[in-house]
Amino acid sequence: MTGPRSPHPEFEELISASLAGELGDDERRRLDAHLDACDACRGTLAAFADGRRIVAGLRHVPVPRDLHARVRGGIEAGRFAAVPWWRRPAVLFAGIGGGLAAVAGALLAIVLLNQPSGPVGEASPTPSPAPASAGSVTPSPTPSFPSAPTPTPGAATPGPSPTEPAPTATPAPTEEASPEPVAYLGHTGPFDNRALVVADGPTGEGIAEDSTAPGPPIAAELSPDGQWVAYVVRVGESGLHEVRATRIGEGEPSDDPDALPPIDSPVAVGETVILGESVAGDPFGEQLFWSTPRGVYLAYTLTDPETGDTDAWLFEPGTGESRQLTDTGNAYAASWIPGGDTSSAMLWVSTAGDQPVSHLHDFHVDAGGQGAPGDPSEDAMATAEGVFQPLLNASGRFAIYWNGTMERAGDGSWQFTIGGQPYLADHIWESEVVRFDESSERAVFRDLAVGRDGFASASITWGPDGDTYAIWDARWTGAPQSGANEPDYPDPRRVYFSRATDERGMTRGQAIDVADVPEDWAVVDVKLSPTGEHLVLTVARPLGGTMDPPEADLLLVERRFGDEADVVRVIRGEQDTNWWGPALFPQPGADRP
Repeated sequence: MTGPRSPHPEFEELISASLAGELGDDERRRLDAHLDACDACRGTLAAFADGRRIVAGLRHVPVPRDLHARVRGGIEAGRFAAVPWWRRPAVLFAGIGGGLAAVAGALLAIVLLNQPSGPVGEASPTPSPAPASAGSVTPSPTPSFPSAPTPTPGAATPGPSPTEPAPTATPAPTEEASPEPVAYLGHTGPFDNRALVVADGPTGEGIAEDSTAPGPPIAAELSPDGQWVAYVVRVGESGLHEVRATRIGEGEPSDDPDALPPIDSPVAVGETVILGESVAGDPFGEQLFWSTPRGVYLAYTLTDPETGDTDAWLFEPGTGESRQLTDTGNAYAASWIPGGDTSSAMLWVSTAGDQPVSHLHDFHVDAGGQGAPGDPSEDAMATAEGVFQPLLNASGRFAIYWNGTMERAGDGSWQFTIGGQPYLADHIWESEVVRFDESSERAVFRDLAVGRDGFASASITWGPDGDTYAIWDARWTGAPQSGANEPDYPDPRRVYFSRATDERGMTRGQAIDVADVPEDWAVVDVKLSPTGEHLVLTVARPLGGTMDPPEADLLLVERRFGDEADVVRVIRGEQDTNWWGPALFPQPGADRP
């Protein structure tokens, strides 16, 4: 028995030719335009691409949430006494390798029987230089940065069974998912007495207020337990930012025996903690990372206005205190590996330089906030050469990271000067190493030729569905790669929107419409909704005069492809003279009490 035929059989030969790299420019543009407008063909491409990865032997195994407790429990029991730490988790993955062959065969059969006949693959992009390899990630001895006592075995929250392969495709978001944010920030009030407010998304009612905020918020993240909002605010026209965290709620114990208890913090509901001051204008330094599933830690980056040193910092809601993690002057916080247990979490920390490097470290709840700042290259659990600020998706399966030659700017922050561009690859935890898979690595922008010219920087975010991602404020070091009478590409005013499972990568045709953002306005922040089809933009208006307060509107954009215009709606803004945004969505992987 065979599956249904493709609804668009006329494109089957083009899709087949694209796999072999035999498409001409006109054919490629025609196929790209069709895939942009056709959900069925995009779904086919994503399913077949995922099947090809499995058949090729790639393993998509999420980190078990109780990994630390199992490994350390084995150490306590003496099972791993003579085995290096990086070999100890091997028993957790026993049996997966053999099962993958069966899963791969079954999935391939499903793809071939139930998807349109004929091979499906990516449309051939404009040729660009081969991406620089991220290199293998080498394990190191047991970490001692920072020092911490061994967690109590058995304290982990149950996670997925290590003997069952994880799903190989990110589940599609449900149609019932709301595109509206659960909350958003605002900077409101009279010119000489503005306050930062956290407003409930559905009602617009105030949840919390920070009357001491010196300026409007430009980045924000909600903690997984919903008790905290971390945000970055401008400090007037000083060229500085402040990083802050406001407690907006108090977790309640759950009747669910598997639910994690709420974090007890000395900071009262409604109080704000100032986490530090930093030089403005560095998109790599405006990222905020909550650990999941509880939000035990917030990782962030500060560039000291006096010394120009850039280092990673950590805030612990449980103590209400922040501490400096690194002292090298060129370090940036990156993503936590999703999951973990109730006592520890693993964080990627990157160091900038001619060749950037990322290092993986383990942090412990029971460390009591102790540990002096150090060099992240010392005693790292793993090291990834040529990888800068990896941003992991909700499941930890995919990573977007940077590669290229970096230099320090005059203010102390770092940017790419030669060959800078973002890459997307599988992020894999195996029995012996954590690595960014070289065989799956590809340049995010597939129709840009990167040589000496490339990206200086850009802002990047993942959607809650773990598949969609957006890039904006793309700063290019050379002449834009656009034809006559065409808009600049890449364009720092545009937001580029794609999916990790779309192997065509990002192209100029995946930018939101020019008309979505008024001319001379600036996109400050982007959040992707759980629908996988909506973006929520914080868009700053042009300043009317030197004494006018900064203003911004919060826009909801429903992305449409082909010749159909995007649908744009103002959530807050229009005629009022306030600043609205960024939007807040629940953290993926949250386990709320």
